[in-house]
Amino acid sequence: MTSRNKLACCIALAIAGGTQVAYADEAGSIFSVSGYGTLGVTHSSEDKADFIPLVGPTEGVGASHSTTLETDSRAALQVNAKFNEKFSAVTQFVSELDENNSYEPRLVIANAKYQFTPAFNVAVGRFIAPFYMLTDFQRTGYAYPWVRPPAEVYNLAFSTDGIIGTYKFNVGNVAFTTQLFYSEASTKTFSVDGMLGFTAQADVGSSTFRAARAHSSLTIKSAALDGALGYYYPTFNKLADQWAVKGDSTTFTGVGYAYDPGKWFFRAEATRLSGERDLLEKNTRMYASAGLRVGAFTPYATLAKVRHDGAFSIGSEDPIGIINGVLASQNSSSHSVTLGNRWDFRSNFDFKVEVSHVQNAHNAAGALTNPQPGFVPGKSYDLVSASVDFVF
Repeated sequence: MTSRNKLACCIALAIAGGTQVAYADEAGSIFSVSGYGTLGVTHSSEDKADFIPLVGPTEGVGASHSTTLETDSRAALQVNAKFNEKFSAVTQFVSELDENNSYEPRLVIANAKYQFTPAFNVAVGRFIAPFYMLTDFQRTGYAYPWVRPPAEVYNLAFSTDGIIGTYKFNVGNVAFTTQLFYSEASTKTFSVDGMLGFTAQADVGSSTFRAARAHSSLTIKSAALDGALGYYYPTFNKLADQWAVKGDSTTFTGVGYAYDPGKWFFRAEATRLSGERDLLEKNTRMYASAGLRVGAFTPYATLAKVRHDGAFSIGSEDPIGIINGVLASQNSSSHSVTLGNRWDFRSNFDFKVEVSHVQNAHNAAGALTNPQPGFVPGKSYDLVSASVDFVF
């Protein structure tokens, strides 16, 4: 069965699964079923490299496919279990294009939660690393106004295994939610060890403020990178060891603000990835978006930017030139303008369309990967995207 056929089957199963919810409720079961899905299509004017919104897949839209259903399409099925007033559990399977360029369903969430008090709970197991304001809904297209969350910021969405504690409290008319988590993660392309993080959110009226910070040891898994650095051994061992990303200290910092009184919305976030002097790109990412709700329609506009914070070269420190070449190729600096519209055409369904103009910085590839012969860094390109989202 092809990847596209697997995705089609998963979407069909997700929709069919929705018919089981009412039955579960009528039977008084401790289990409930929910799900979501997106069928999206994207076209890129750049045919010499791929736009890939999330870290992981090696193929995207552009060089691999000028127009594709694979960039944003996904389906998910979630099972919640409430055993009593204190003990509950959740599992979620998602079918989306992954690091193996497959739609094989993956277990992205699987944890058990104990509610010690009405204000404090602890969950143990698998959860999504809570980096962003919309982490809990990052894959759920129906939950946000855009075709996809701004890829300049929302480029990570990985599962992590560990423990996360949540404490909620009020100070006057401000509702606070704080989280402390410790976890580890491993994918085909990277591993994260000893990730210790903290998030804090404050809700007051129509405003939401959020901050997140996480520190971990990061290892990049890349045979190509290891092979390139292999040219430095044994003569330049120290230099190769310094620039290889093997258990290096990395820090993620994020802040965000949202204002949503109902008739319109404004959202903005900024993140920064920093760490040791190595071949991991250090960057600052940000976006601001606003939209107006007019009946069933929500037109919106988004500005986004990525700034490369690392070195482009170490000059004469590199006796071979490979490290300098890798550093130069990592420049993701870019900015974009997106205009779009969401149409809630029926209950639990929406249709969205958006157009993005992306300008890469001088000599920068921006978010583009998989460059082909003839690719010219620093150029601009356009993305045209449309999607249908549903939830049940």
